[in-house]
Amino acid sequence: MVPNLECMSEFTEEYRIAQLLSKKMTGELTPEEEQELQEWEQNSPSAKEVASQVLNPMNKRHRDKFVNSLDLNKSWQKLEKHLPREKNKTRHLIWWTSTAAAILAIAFFFVYPQLQQAKHQPLPIAEIQTGSAKAVLITSEGKKFNLSTQDSSRSLDLGQGLFAINSGNAIEYQENPNTESASNKRLNTIQVPKGGEYELILPDGTHVWINSDTKLTFPVAFDSNKREVTLAGEAYFDVTKDPKRPFMEKTANIEIKVLGTQFNVQAYPDDNKIETTLCEGSVNVTDGELGVTLTPSQQAVYSKVTQALTTRKVDVRLYTAWKEGLFKYRSLPFERLMKKLEADYGVKIIINNKKLLNPELKFTGSFEQNIAFHNVLDVINRTIHIKWKEENGIYYIY
Repeated sequence: MVPNLECMSEFTEEYRIAQLLSKKMTGELTPEEEQELQEWEQNSPSAKEVASQVLNPMNKRHRDKFVNSLDLNKSWQKLEKHLPREKNKTRHLIWWTSTAAAILAIAFFFVYPQLQQAKHQPLPIAEIQTGSAKAVLITSEGKKFNLSTQDSSRSLDLGQGLFAINSGNAIEYQENPNTESASNKRLNTIQVPKGGEYELILPDGTHVWINSDTKLTFPVAFDSNKREVTLAGEAYFDVTKDPKRPFMEKTANIEIKVLGTQFNVQAYPDDNKIETTLCEGSVNVTDGELGVTLTPSQQAVYSKVTQALTTRKVDVRLYTAWKEGLFKYRSLPFERLMKKLEADYGVKIIINNKKLLNPELKFTGSFEQNIAFHNVLDVINRTIHIKWKEENGIYYIY
């Protein structure tokens, strides 16, 4: 479909371009929109260069710094005056990601004369940020290592001839065939605080991405007939295949058994359900009585309230995007959204408006993890006109 640019105002055209580029970066572009974007690039002499600069991941840090300096409420009010009114408005949350906001800034460059000069200046090149890597390693003897403050590539002496390599955002255990069998009983625990993430390479080569506010317990050396870890929180597992040693992941209520696969588990103690989402391979999920086998794009949901184990088809991107530095939500109730933001940003949120607890008030959208928290609240404020204030580290929503 060829966009009728002549019927669009100059600003509306650039806003549409911003939307397309934003969806391109988040992987949400439809085939029709992809064609529309390609035609725009072909019809505009400078379009290809603009798209190249915006989509270049090396410009990420500059975009983040720029967006976090914006007053999003004022910026949106200024933009909204020029946008076409939609007849049928749905209450979907349009997140101002650092990506989307930076792209919309380009629309400003096209529209406002005082920014014309800035339009022609390329974005400075910068390294891609690794995210907020925070974790504490606790050995079975009670020794603690603050992994985020350890020297990069430092070897950690775990005792009895065992070592692990910490790179600053991941820690890797090496499987030693000469390790005495008693080591299999020694458990280590990684605790990731609110607002943090960390990666773990287990002794068998299994790769684990550990999300915010999560505790993972594992042996420093696996048994010869099984591999077993315990999770409280959320983690993504890429399990190394080993038919002789099945991999078992346990939570307080369920057990997951695999041979080699990729899956995500969300099992926070305060949540009323546990979600196991399969990306590749096959897993068996059991609650001690009932067992289900998942295929890719299926999710097992265990209800702590009804103690029922059910399955459903899902979009796995909604449950694994956090591993790639994105938050994605679809039809998420406001109260649950606030709980997730508490864990993701390491803040305390108190809702003082009963209307916001209405389960019918749901949000859909996505944003990058490193967007400033106050900017997230500003976006929500623009959507449903909430008020908020911060006192002594606590955010009050009313």
